[in-house]
Amino acid sequence: MLRKMIQLRLKYQEEQFHYSGDIDRIVNVFADRGYEISYSDAGHAWERHSENYAAGWLILPENDDDLYAEISYLFEEVNS
Repeated sequence: MLRKMIQLRLKYQEEQFHYSGDIDRIVNVFADRGYEISYSDAGHAWERHSENYAAGWLILPENDDDLYAEISYLFEEVNS
């Protein structure tokens, strides 16, 4: 089945990030759901989510659906 990728961007951006393996996974989780996000936006989104719990970088949930649910609200659709 051919699916159209919907491009998203992070609503707010700030500083740099680390944890490239986690960022790869975030990008892939969104891609599996038909959304294209940048590595930068993925990293910033997880940083923002982690900061909500006064943490530097939280461990990603094991379940991809949980991961998506935890940060999808931080994104908005980009009209192309």
